Amino acid sequence: MHVHNLMEEIVIERINHLNDQIKEINPPWFRCDCENCRMDAVSYVLNRIPTKYVVSGRGVVYSSEHLKDGQILADIDAIGLEGIRTVNSVQRPNHIAKKTSDSKFNTPIYNFPIFTGAVFDGLTFEPLEGASITLKRKGENVAMQDQTWPNPCKTYKTTKGTYSFWIKSIEAEAVGDSRNFDFTLEISAPGYEEIHYSFTIPITAEISEKSTLNSTYSYKIQDLFLFSTDIENPME
Repeated sequence: MHVHNLMEEIVIERINHLNDQIKEINPPWFRCDCENCRMDAVSYVLNRIPTKYVVSGRGVVYSSEHLKDGQILADIDAIGLEGIRTVNSVQRPNHIAKKTSDSKFNTPIYNFPIFTGAVFDGLTFEPLEGASITLKRKGENVAMQDQTWPNPCKTYKTTKGTYSFWIKSIEAEAVGDSRNFDFTLEISAPGYEEIHYSFTIPITAEISEKSTLNSTYSYKIQDLFLFSTDIENPME
């Protein structure tokens, strides 16, 4: 039995369509249209939208048509355009070459889990779209694993207020060393009061860097709520 993620082919189709449109306009920031850059943009989108799995041919046909409604495609296009701009602004020096491991560490490593969370309207409890989330450590934006994981990132209607980060690995002194890492999230959205949320996570050093995504190794940040600037926050 073959399990198929429908969103993959839909996102690839939309990214190719967007790239072709942007290529015709040729804005100053659009520097490359190679396959690797397109796939980086595809990864950028897939990291931010819910997966949709099917196991039958009939399910593929039915679900593909169902998923191609206006709102889903609009959100995919919005995230896709953001991804294309991000990839073009931070191209790898060897971006035209085939992707290889970017690991540069020959020492023990602190590997971070994928951070996931969600932002909601504090009054309606509905997922909040258009929020900007920045992950900081020691007052600085935290470096991400690669350009497909932006910091700050945004929330969209299709992603139901969710966001995610995958932090770049950090060198350690010895395998087995444990250390607490302190982070702060800064969350803002038009018409809402900005909030800050701090948390600490313990990490144990490993022998090598994890350069491939493992969705089972994740850390769930508690749900966060933003209140309109016109409404008094009852939690204050």
